[in-house]
Amino acid sequence: QCREVEAALGGALALARMTGCRAHERCTGPQIRKMFQMRRGIYDGTERISLVSSFMASLLIGGYACIDQTDGAGMNLMDIETRQLRQDALEATAPDLDVKIGKLAPAHAIAGTLAPYFVQRFQFTSNCLVVQWSGDNPNSLAGLTLSNPGDLAISLGTSDTV
Repeated sequence: QCREVEAALGGALALARMTGCRAHERCTGPQIRKMFQMRRGIYDGTERISLVSSFMASLLIGGYACIDQTDGAGMNLMDIETRQLRQDALEATAPDLDVKIGKLAPAHAIAGTLAPYFVQRFQFTSNCLVVQWSGDNPNSLAGLTLSNPGDLAISLGTSDTV
């Protein structure tokens, strides 16, 4: 699936220039392509595809939250310059993927207000705002407060991100 997506978009280097990295098995895009190819019925019956971060925000607002751009950057589907999903990458991955993923949102954007369940169950105010959720690498980076030229962080997790 990784090589197929890379070939459809001009090769590994071209994909890396577009989306920030070549296709890896851990990336969401190739995983979606695998599901589309190997379990077509499940893919076709899927209404929404979320990352763990947007899924949690969705639970809190009681509806679909957008995938945040910083977490969405690891899907092999987002243009790293425009921070929007690339139509050619979506089409190279699986049909109707733009509908199943929805839109991307800035990490600081408001996802919505807290769902009535949480307001009633835990006595939050009904106008309690929920911001986008993000992934482990973007949040780890934010927590490091790298603010000086030359500051560097190396993630030794599964994604091998510098």
